[in-house]
Amino acid sequence: MAVKQLWVEKYRPKNLDEYVFQDSNQRSQIERMIKDGDIPHLLLCGIQGSGKTTLARILINELGIDDMDILEINASDKTGVDYIRDTILGFAESFPIGRYKVIHLEEFDHMSQAAQAMLRVVLEEAADTCRFICTCNYVNKIIPAIRSRMQDIHFKAPKDDEVVVKMIEMLDAEKVDFDPDALFSYIKQAYPDIRKIINNLQLNTVDGKLLSPKDSGGGGDFKFQLIDLLKACDIRGIRKLLASSVPQDEIEGMYEFLYQNLTLLEPCKKNSAIADRVILSIADGLRAHATTAFPYITMEATLIKMMLVLAEA
Repeated sequence: MAVKQLWVEKYRPKNLDEYVFQDSNQRSQIERMIKDGDIPHLLLCGIQGSGKTTLARILINELGIDDMDILEINASDKTGVDYIRDTILGFAESFPIGRYKVIHLEEFDHMSQAAQAMLRVVLEEAADTCRFICTCNYVNKIIPAIRSRMQDIHFKAPKDDEVVVKMIEMLDAEKVDFDPDALFSYIKQAYPDIRKIINNLQLNTVDGKLLSPKDSGGGGDFKFQLIDLLKACDIRGIRKLLASSVPQDEIEGMYEFLYQNLTLLEPCKKNSAIADRVILSIADGLRAHATTAFPYITMEATLIKMMLVLAEA
């Protein structure tokens, strides 16, 4: 039986014409680098699923970098000083086949500060033979000495109407029958993570039809269950939902989801002061999430703070 191709790879932009840039300035910036045939050390930072990795790969391809001159690393797996010294330094300082080598470092914000400090030296010593393209979600986790030596390119959430159009085009290309309300639900569940939206749509397409979130049997609808539990001020229900239905790697995205869907909470819809206080609770939780070893506890604490504010309305 043939293995299905992942839609997220099938519909990943392969060149500049297919890529949806954040704005005209970003496009001009990248086109200028390609025209010059050279790039500075780059730090692509912003929300997950926003196209950072795709742009990095397009840029490497458009520059015509030889495969032997490319080293791609996921920093969430290689976080220590030893890997910098034993692998990255040797590759960066070796003579390139072409004009220069490129080290594509994914999830750079997972790398330890000690490793980042050592990498700072590599950035300087190998500047004649190597360029770095690093991606990260949280630029504040990158040490100042690194940031000052790299050019930042920031990524923000795409407009939701643009996402809807792109998803409709993809479903039409796959000849998928879908109900617009179901599509909007899947987009709301994962927005602004485009990669996750696409994966959810493929996962829940059966025999050429997109299932509704309620019929899919998946756990994606837990975010809307969370909203219902918040409305009911049901902390026990929230604790049970977090323990049974929420994968740990989904927790970070829940903060964004809560922020994007405040209008589903009636007190926030009616009272801007209540909405402001709820946003402050979400922001506090997101900051704590970045450093906590217990993300479930941090999320539950955030939800409790939100409920206390909502209860005052």
